[in-house]
Amino acid sequence: MLLKNYFTNEYNEIEGTAFFPYFKKEIHVICWEGTSLEYAQKCLEYLQKVDEALILQICKYAQFYLEDLLETTSIGELYYGDEEPFPHEHLLDMLRYICFEVLYIEEPAVPVKDSDRVLNLYGGCDWQEDDGIQCLVKNGEVIFLGGYNRFSVWEDFSKEKYFNYVYYEKRGEMSAVPDIEEGDYWAIERTVRWKNKGLLDPQRLEEFTDTVIAARENVSPKEAAQILEETYLFQMMQEYPKLLDESSDFWLECYCTEKEKDNGELVKYICENCQWDLF
Repeated sequence: MLLKNYFTNEYNEIEGTAFFPYFKKEIHVICWEGTSLEYAQKCLEYLQKVDEALILQICKYAQFYLEDLLETTSIGELYYGDEEPFPHEHLLDMLRYICFEVLYIEEPAVPVKDSDRVLNLYGGCDWQEDDGIQCLVKNGEVIFLGGYNRFSVWEDFSKEKYFNYVYYEKRGEMSAVPDIEEGDYWAIERTVRWKNKGLLDPQRLEEFTDTVIAARENVSPKEAAQILEETYLFQMMQEYPKLLDESSDFWLECYCTEKEKDNGELVKYICENCQWDLF
């Protein structure tokens, strides 16, 4: 048995450790509920066969992940000032900045062929410490690489192309496909940008911006997004993710408080009206 020191945790998942030969290290293994030890053994056997060809794929898409963040945020200046951020000459040098720490295993609801070899790897990366890096592999091909979203390797990623750096090189082509109306590509860019800022599930906030703020200020959704991004409330949402769980009415009150009074009154309002401790 390749899974060592395993036990059942409080979520009815099997946890343990296994050796990751390519990196010559032990990795934490979490088998999601309903996964048998027999199926876990098959996935771990595949882990033993990971070679440089697969790692090069991972590094290629990880480099795109890094490039996108450098283009859409100030993280390069934050970490390196005037120097080249995250310098590397070869693709494999990307491994300096990422470290896979966990292998998730999920047995599919419908039996699959023995030839369907999958991996669901999660770890840390220096340029995105909050979200880390998640990599899904199926039959020797990386099918997803991006920030961690608890994705399953058995999901359909056809609608996740803008958060999946496997598709990074094709973004220009995808912006012109028929199901994206002309002029609406900014909304996709906004979603990517907000996710990169740590707003992992920005859909509710986008709806609030496109309807409530746009109507209140009598501007377009695109202009409303720009207005929100310039507020202290938006900055606090990045620093205090629990704010994203609040209601739209709460967000509106926060927005109005900041606009009509000042940042201090905004912080005071949040402290007095949230059930959780801001500090």
